[in-house]
Amino acid sequence: MIITKKALPRRTFLRGLQATLALPLLDAMIPAATALAKTAAKPVPRLGYVFIPMGCHHEKWIPEGQGVLGQLSPSLSP
Repeated sequence: MIITKKALPRRTFLRGLQATLALPLLDAMIPAATALAKTAAKPVPRLGYVFIPMGCHHEKWIPEGQGVLGQLSPSLSP
């Protein structure tokens, strides 16, 4: 622990104390029975991008075989 002789101004201390005391009140301001809480959870649509700066071999990015995933190539396998 480094001990310095730099004093903390009273006003700075009071601002920090005020913020610390106000934080629990922020959670209490949100009503528990909001319209969002009453709705059923739906899956959120998501989108992902893959950036490959030097390009890739496109035939290795398409699964071979039948089914949703078929036979995964070495590039796609985990």
